[in-house]
Amino acid sequence: MTPNILSTENGAKLGDVEFIWARNSKEFFFSNSILIHDSNPTLVDPSANFSYLEHLASQKRIQQVVNTHYHVDHRSLNSLFRRHANYLCHELDKPLMSMDNYLKYADSETNSGYVKWLKGIFSSLDIKEPYFNQTLKEGDLLPLQGQEVQVIHLPGHTPGHFGLFFKDIDLLFTSDVDLTPLGPWYANIPSNIDNFIASLERLLSFECSYYVTSHGGRIYDREHFLKKLNRFYDAFGKRDAQLLESLKDRPKDLPELSQEGIIYRRLHLQKDPLKASFERQMLEKHLKRLQGQALVFLEDGVWNVF
Repeated sequence: MTPNILSTENGAKLGDVEFIWARNSKEFFFSNSILIHDSNPTLVDPSANFSYLEHLASQKRIQQVVNTHYHVDHRSLNSLFRRHANYLCHELDKPLMSMDNYLKYADSETNSGYVKWLKGIFSSLDIKEPYFNQTLKEGDLLPLQGQEVQVIHLPGHTPGHFGLFFKDIDLLFTSDVDLTPLGPWYANIPSNIDNFIASLERLLSFECSYYVTSHGGRIYDREHFLKKLNRFYDAFGKRDAQLLESLKDRPKDLPELSQEGIIYRRLHLQKDPLKASFERQMLEKHLKRLQGQALVFLEDGVWNVF
C-alpha cells in the first residue's frame, strides 16, 4: 500500500522519501532535492533549500550524494557534504562534471553569455573539482539498505541524465524532464534532441502512481503528469514548425533566427545574454536535425527551405 503524501516545512514526504522544494525555482542554480531516509542516508541533487541543506550538512549524517546529471543547478551545494559523503553520478556524465569540461562543452562560442555566467556561478557557489566515488547506469539500484531506488536513464538533456524510480512508494523522479511551460532545454553541446524525444516517449509509457520533477513544488498523479508531459513533448514539433515557417518567408542566418523569439520571448532575448545563448544553441540543433531530414539546407551561412 502506497503511503500518504505528507506536507513538511520544506516540501513533502512520501514514506521514507522527503522532497525538498527549491525556494526560488526561477533562478538557474536552484532545483528540488530529495532526502532518502535510510540507514544509509542519501541526498539527491543538493540545490534546493540552502538553509535546510546547510543544517543537514552540519549533522554529518548524509552518507551519499547523488547527482542526476552534471548541470550546476543540481549540484550547487555538493561541497557541503564532501568531507563525509560518497558521491554518485551516471557514467556518461562523469567526465562533464569537471569545470574545464563543463565550460568546454557548454557552448561552441567560448565567450558567450552562458560561459561567462557559468564562470561566475562556479566561483560564487564554491563549486570545486568533482569527487565521485561511484558511477551509475541504466537499471542500477542506489546502494541503500532499506528500499529499492532504480536508475532510469533518460538521455538528451545531457548524455547521462537519469531519473529515479522509487519502487516502495511507486514514484518516478524525472529530474530535468521538468514539465515547465517553456518546454525541453538542450542548450549544451552534448545535448541531443533525438535522445530527448526518445526519453519522453519512454516516460509516456512508464506507469506508476506518482511523479516528481526537479522544478516546481508538487507531486503529480499519472493523469496530470501525462497532460503536462504531452505538452512538454509537443514543444519539439512546435519549434520545428516555427523555424520552417520563418524560413518559408525568406532565407535567414542563425543570428537572425535567434532573435525571433521562437523559444524564449523576443524581449527576453534582447535583455538577457544567457537566454540569447540558449536560444541560439537550441535553434542550431533544430536546424541541423531538419537538415538531416532534408527539410532545410545551409548555403553560404544562410538557412533555406527546400
